[in-house]
Amino acid sequence: MLKNPVRDEFLIADDVTLHVIQWGEQGSPVICVHGLTANAFCFQAIADELATDHRVFAYDLRGRGDSDKPEDGYSVPIHAADLLALLDELGLERPILIGHSLGALISLYFAAHHPDRVSKLVLIDAGAPLPWSTPEEQPAWLTASISRLGMPVPSRKEYIDRLKQAPFLQPWNAYLDLYFQHDIMPNDDGSVSSKCYRQGVLEEGQRYSEAAPEQQWEHVTAPTLVLRAGKGLFSEQDQLLSEEATTAMQQHISHCKYINFPTLNHYTIIFGVEPGPVQAIRSFIA
Repeated sequence: MLKNPVRDEFLIADDVTLHVIQWGEQGSPVICVHGLTANAFCFQAIADELATDHRVFAYDLRGRGDSDKPEDGYSVPIHAADLLALLDELGLERPILIGHSLGALISLYFAAHHPDRVSKLVLIDAGAPLPWSTPEEQPAWLTASISRLGMPVPSRKEYIDRLKQAPFLQPWNAYLDLYFQHDIMPNDDGSVSSKCYRQGVLEEGQRYSEAAPEQQWEHVTAPTLVLRAGKGLFSEQDQLLSEEATTAMQQHISHCKYINFPTLNHYTIIFGVEPGPVQAIRSFIA
């Protein structure tokens, strides 16, 4: 069941205004950080499970969704600074931190630099160096995700219909539908396009070295759960997080637990396709 947010508002975090949503009104706080071209509603399936006894917060990163989109200033350290300012604005001292994809890199960096502000850390399918060196080597599914940014599509229906053709977004469900509906903005000519700011995404790629995930591992003190999506998207070997990388993470992050989901890919691991991931998260944070 899709739970309605109890809070949907805009908060100023230092120099940027962020769109913030909250599910659940009682229990320990959880704050969720989304991926590269995503928005806060990618965590609806997780919130539906956790909001019965947690306050679950998610927000649109700068350059995404309904948050501010400055012309420049996009990197993992900048996102981590936004997160710190947002926690202060929300009055959250030591929440549970959940990050997916780019959000996992941000959460990892934050936990390493602000260990006193995180009670537990969940990294979903990221948190290690990328398995490619240049944009030309990146997997086709990531290229496709970035390529849609800034490209007008005649109608909202066609925008969603095109996404439904992607094999790695199957099986399509209500969580995916909600998420992509929040990705769409209308243009003056009647067409629609993604709300995600393309130049911000490209700048983050150019500044990826600032994330330095392997340098953060030793500094994480919070108990950590790493969830890996073991299924490829276009091929059997195009996962974002390799098994070798997760081995290194377990060796260098104190109190690190690891679970692999071989039948889920980088997207389906967070969209409620199988109950395993959110059940693992609930068990870990209990």
